[in-house]
Amino acid sequence: MKKNGFTLVELLGVVAILAMLGLIIVPTINKVLSDNKNELYEVQIRNIKSGASNFVSENIFSEDLNIPNNSSIGIKLGKLKELGYIDNDITNPVTKNKFSDDLIILITNNDNAYSYTVCDERVNCDTNVRVYGE
Repeated sequence: MKKNGFTLVELLGVVAILAMLGLIIVPTINKVLSDNKNELYEVQIRNIKSGASNFVSENIFSEDLNIPNNSSIGIKLGKLKELGYIDNDITNPVTKNKFSDDLIILITNNDNAYSYTVCDERVNCDTNVRVYGE
C-alpha cells in the first residue's frame, strides 16, 4: 500500500512550529508598527514646529507678535493652517485623526532664541498665555 499525505503526528509538529513562530513574529511586527507610528508622530510635530518657526521668522517685527524676552505667546494650529504655514490635512498617525485646530504651539523667547513647544496630549503646557490673533 502506497503512503499518501502526512501522518497526524507530522501535521501536529508543523502546527506547533507555526504556532511558536507566530508567538515570536507577531509581537515583533506590532512593536515595529508602533515604533513607526511614533516616529511619524515626531515628524508631524517637527513639521508643526517648523511652520511656527517660519511664521515667527516672517512676522518677528510685527507689533501683533511682540514676544518680550523670557516670555511666551501661543498660536493655534488653525491659525498656522489659515496663514498657509501648515498643511490643512496634517494628521496624527497614532490616532489617525487630524490634529485639532485648537492645538496650541507655545513660542518662547529666551534672549532672542526662540523655542517651540506643541501642547498636545503628550506635552502638557501652561496655556495661560496670550494667543496670537485673539
